[in-house]
Amino acid sequence: MTKCCTVTLPTEMRDVKIQNYINGEWAAPSSGVYLKNYNPATGMEIAPIPDSKSADIDYAVHAAKSAFPMWSNMPGVERAAILNCIADLIDQNCDILATLESQDQGKTVASAAAIDIPKCAAYFRQFANYVTEGIRETESSMKLVCTTSSINKLVPSSQRATTQHVASGVAALITPWNFPLLMVCEKLAPCIAVGNTCVIKPTELTSVTSYLLTHILQAAAVPKGVVNIVFGSGVNAGEPLVKHRDVRLISFTGGSVTGSKVGALAGGLFKRVSLELGGKCPSLVFSDCDLEY
Repeated sequence: MTKCCTVTLPTEMRDVKIQNYINGEWAAPSSGVYLKNYNPATGMEIAPIPDSKSADIDYAVHAAKSAFPMWSNMPGVERAAILNCIADLIDQNCDILATLESQDQGKTVASAAAIDIPKCAAYFRQFANYVTEGIRETESSMKLVCTTSSINKLVPSSQRATTQHVASGVAALITPWNFPLLMVCEKLAPCIAVGNTCVIKPTELTSVTSYLLTHILQAAAVPKGVVNIVFGSGVNAGEPLVKHRDVRLISFTGGSVTGSKVGALAGGLFKRVSLELGGKCPSLVFSDCDLEY
């Protein structure tokens, strides 16, 4: 069992130095290049983002693939203990995560503290519970027979068919700007709970809390290579990740145009893919709206 400990996160944006997190270690992008990042409320430049390239993706996917046999064979109760530890550490650092989420994304601190960050912790607890109590093998007793009046008629039989839930391998998790940490955790928790490993590519527009999550993952004793987070643009990092031959699963949330490209690339390579596309919450602002309220 994992004994959960504490983690010290930077409390000021000026102390955040974003690096890729690959195989349990922090590393600068292979290109040595960083993208500019801005506080949307003030326009001030904050925490530059690594401009990762295909070499960084190769390294991360290799780490995830190497970790997969160990992680997928670990008893569910042990994986669950690690997930619960991640949840505890997120809860313990809610104020810091909410404050820096606000400065990076633009939402209010109150909203992040009341909704985003608690939901992040809840996802890990939900799927920790799922792997210890929810997954069951299913069996059915049927056989296939042919008669003069019916082809492929199913009748009861002593033969058994068993459905097993088995981890698939390395997953690519690509997330948007509107719920930065929440969307990462929403994808990450079920992915690693059931035994997959992953490479996460957060949007380059809001990457700060995903970087802070790497410190939580290390403090929670997530084994090396199980979770890798590579920062950068869709063209330089996202596309090589989607196309990588060792990525078995893709979960993408973002715009419809980019999603269509992800779907086309994944379909051509026969990868399993989930696409959540487009805005679902339009708003109308009328001329009599009090913008200063």
